[in-house]
Amino acid sequence: MVPATTHLVGFSGETIWPLGQIALLVKIGDEVHSTSAWMNFMVIRSPSQHNAIIGRPGIRKIRAVPSTAHGMLKFPVEGGTVTLQSSRVIPMECAMISGSSIQSPAVSPVLEEKINIAIHPEYPEQTVAIGSTLTEKGRKELCSLLKQNLDIFAWKPADMTGVPRSIAEHRLNIREGYSPVRQKKRGQAPERNKAIQEEVEKLVDAGIMKEVHYHSWLSNPVMVKKHDGTWRMCVDFKDLNNACPKDCYPLPEIDWKVESLCGYSFKCFLDAYKGYHQIKMAKEDEEKTAFITSQGIFCYSKMPFGLKNAGSTYQRLVDKAF
Repeated sequence: MVPATTHLVGFSGETIWPLGQIALLVKIGDEVHSTSAWMNFMVIRSPSQHNAIIGRPGIRKIRAVPSTAHGMLKFPVEGGTVTLQSSRVIPMECAMISGSSIQSPAVSPVLEEKINIAIHPEYPEQTVAIGSTLTEKGRKELCSLLKQNLDIFAWKPADMTGVPRSIAEHRLNIREGYSPVRQKKRGQAPERNKAIQEEVEKLVDAGIMKEVHYHSWLSNPVMVKKHDGTWRMCVDFKDLNNACPKDCYPLPEIDWKVESLCGYSFKCFLDAYKGYHQIKMAKEDEEKTAFITSQGIFCYSKMPFGLKNAGSTYQRLVDKAF
């Protein structure tokens, strides 16, 4: 048995530190039809109805397909496929034995803490979150790696160079025969109107939107309160979206992404800085995104949120990048 470097989290949120981990040869099936594979097990001291639990990496090694709904497990062997079906008797016996002899301790959920670290000396308010379960050595190595590559991060809107049009740009492809729709101006409360003005000024300075004087389509801004109490400015593009065909480019399945993490010790989440605004709008479609404010009429020169096929355009760019 070798030492374990990470903790486990139970179904009820409790944190358990393993005694260690050990590799065992696991054989599933009978003498005639079976498969075997070496699997790593975390050894813990905890009340349980089972002697061992095979995780997703182990299931992947034997190429098995489990079904919890049917209580069955299928896996390939030489000459065919074996199907194992669970018996209700054994789990009931285990439950009776464990229930009479073991009292489960009261546990309280423990959330993993995040450590916020500033890696750029000129922007101390912008931090990265690192899991507290990392070792001191691992934390130092990660921070060192990030500091060596500060130039690939955007620290302010001016750092956004954007994506060349030859690689990606967003087109509306409005269907023929659709007449432009000009929404009537909606009144905004003073607090929302101030938030709209501040957001517009910021995005104009960043080159994400510009003022427009002659327009065919016209929409209204919609303000949404964020969890931190600030406002998020969106635009009501429903009329414009109705005139656009659907881009059926496939978006990723979150379940498949979670499954793809099996077998890896570390995972990292990266959030693109104003990712949608890195993609330019097609020149002929910019003024179609026009919206009305108390300060004037503005349109997007970069792709905004709320457009019908913005997600497909962004996913197509991400697939190209990787």
